[in-house]
Amino acid sequence: MPVERQRLVGWSLLSRLAEQELRHGRSLVLDLVAREPPRQEWVALADRYSAQFRVIECTCRDVEVLRRRVEHRCRDIPDWYELTWSQVERSRSNYVALEEPKLVVDAVNPLKQNLALVREYVGISLVQSP
Repeated sequence: MPVERQRLVGWSLLSRLAEQELRHGRSLVLDLVAREPPRQEWVALADRYSAQFRVIECTCRDVEVLRRRVEHRCRDIPDWYELTWSQVERSRSNYVALEEPKLVVDAVNPLKQNLALVREYVGISLVQSP
């Protein structure tokens, strides 16, 4: 199956799963490299269920740090492949960032800093009520 067809099938499946969660009033996070057509569909889906929709783009400005992380990562997911640096380079060369309002976090920054930015962006209070 061609790569573009695989993407379309994946986005369609992800959309159906997202709709099931929203229909039951649950929150969800879609973690993927998105393109404009499915983003538009997900905005409409969120609107249909009165849910908020936010895009958070994760980057790593230091290519050497990214390379070390990829080459030393072991996701250890049964029956799933490990990414190689050449696959990541190919993906990075084809990446087109979404142009809508979004938050961009850099993986070089401390996790605590990025988490605070994300929580603020999606409207999660840093101090939880009892």
